[in-house]
Amino acid sequence: MTREINWFATQAGQSLLAQAMQQTAPLVWPLCGHNALLLQPGAHSPAPPPLQCAPITHLWRSGDLLSGDFIADDRELPLASDCIALVYAAFVLETSENPMCLLQEFERLLVSEGHLALLTLNPNSLQRLSGAWRHLALKSRLQWSQCLQESGFEVIRHETLGPLWASADKASVMAGFSRPQGLRSVNFTLARKRKSALTPIRKTAKAVALARESTQA
Repeated sequence: MTREINWFATQAGQSLLAQAMQQTAPLVWPLCGHNALLLQPGAHSPAPPPLQCAPITHLWRSGDLLSGDFIADDRELPLASDCIALVYAAFVLETSENPMCLLQEFERLLVSEGHLALLTLNPNSLQRLSGAWRHLALKSRLQWSQCLQESGFEVIRHETLGPLWASADKASVMAGFSRPQGLRSVNFTLARKRKSALTPIRKTAKAVALARESTQA
């Protein structure tokens, strides 16, 4: 079933996305390394900033699929494993039918100790009372952190961003910054792919005996 994601195409949704991406840019884009993958909630999302790193692969939600530089299902992105330094996913987990599969794909694509930056809607925000997010699969920061850990990530930073109430009116948006952190509209989570532990090859008893014989010869 296709989730209704029209809210992200509204003026309020676009304003919230642009503001959140602007706030997190100094934290996220320096991590892009040799390349990055950017995912956004719709085709009309703000364009990524010009960067000095290698090209950004840009995707956005289109129904049940991801469109943009290529078309793909959340369960299988057509990119090689261990090839991306940074994945920046802005409000695409809430609109996914398979968020855990998508997280596992992010883990597969990232190089060892590569970074995943997530923007997710805060279910504790007062914006939820308006009913605008009722068709989205919202999770708390702790729930997403658990999903990240189960998918092979280590959470290294979390912040609550944005206004208390998402609005296209600049004065209303800025007024939210003096309000309680936990009620703001956006959760920002920065995670790192856990380094794969190499298991040392243990010598068999026969191999040890042969090694001793060779040294004694």
